Amino acid sequence: MPEAIELRSLTRWYGKRRGVIDLEADVHQGEVFGFLGPNGAGKTTTIRVLLGLIRPSGGSARILGLDPWTQAPAVHRRLAHLGSDPGYLGDLDSASLLDHLGALRGLQKGVWRSLAERLDLDPRVPVKKLSRGNRQKVGVVSVFMGSEPLLVMDEPSTGLDPLMQREFLALVAEAGAEGRTVFLSSHNLPEVERACDRVAIIREGRLVKIATVAALVGDHTRSVNLVLGRPAAEGAFALSGVTVLSSTGQDVHLMVRGDVNALLRRLGDLDVRDIAISTPDVEDLFFRYYEGTVAGSEGRVVATGGTGIHGEAAP
Repeated sequence: MPEAIELRSLTRWYGKRRGVIDLEADVHQGEVFGFLGPNGAGKTTTIRVLLGLIRPSGGSARILGLDPWTQAPAVHRRLAHLGSDPGYLGDLDSASLLDHLGALRGLQKGVWRSLAERLDLDPRVPVKKLSRGNRQKVGVVSVFMGSEPLLVMDEPSTGLDPLMQREFLALVAEAGAEGRTVFLSSHNLPEVERACDRVAIIREGRLVKIATVAALVGDHTRSVNLVLGRPAAEGAFALSGVTVLSSTGQDVHLMVRGDVNALLRRLGDLDVRDIAISTPDVEDLFFRYYEGTVAGSEGRVVATGGTGIHGEAAP
């Protein structure tokens, strides 16, 4: 069974201007894959290559085993796409527009209605009179109303209010439960953390990290504050990855890197009255990777979780 998306040394230049460089990644069928990066990092360039809208300067991309440039019609039948700023036929109302978009994909008239209700979209209003958020709802409805095995979305929740963002995340989870693949480009980091199985971080056109969300968080430092009923014995916290930042006997502040199980087992032998563990979120980790402050992120893709990464980025 082919991967949903395969990128092999994918490179795209715009003359002398960088698009993306040597992207290597596999997106597995049935997973929700987050593609993280700020504006200009190369997210939209990657999506345009996946859609067959632009041709790679080097390397290759494949969608469900197909070449999106030479086999674009077959690829387009297998995916649904939502761009970051979709343009619509403004004189149509939402109902007519969605029926038109559905007909192009062979869908029955009105298939969008239940989704419009979930997103509180009034289908009678002409698209040109809709607010930014309601126009985005039209796009969300259009991408989810079919049954394509791959959904490719570029900043899909932009303009949605918090309630509708939550409904969008529910739709993503339902698509994943149905075995559909979701490729989600975003700089909404809490959204990615809640929705995605794995994430890729792209920096200045290069991938610097691909991992599960759990591994991304788990590989990094946690702050642990303890209140003990009685002081711990000397050397009680002499464990791999554990650093004692301060200790006043009963109040202990630790920093733990990586696996916390050794510390948790040790705490079972102590008189612990209270504990607070602070873990980094994806937003904090993203900025560390993007700023190049994480060891291994300069010039080399750091891959975990069976990502199919093959070697180093070019200097």
